Amino acid sequence: MTSPILILHADDEKIIFSVPASNREDEPYIVTYDFDDGWLCTCPGCIQGGHFCRHMYHAKKFMEYLQSNLLADDHEVFTGVEV
Repeated sequence: MTSPILILHADDEKIIFSVPASNREDEPYIVTYDFDDGWLCTCPGCIQGGHFCRHMYHAKKFMEYLQSNLLADDHEVFTGVEV
């Protein structure tokens, strides 16, 4: 079973997510979306390579899902994104 993506913090400057690692479910990565500076993840690939990693991708998709679901008339339950 895949751990859920969680929002740990949100304010008018940034949103901080907990995104499960594909190989270590007990130690999720922290993904931050800063409204001024963009995306950042604590995974080694992002820190060393500075690229848009899959953890950022899943947090972005989760954020898009929440936004579209809040605007929809019929609300459905988010079952998670395969990581």
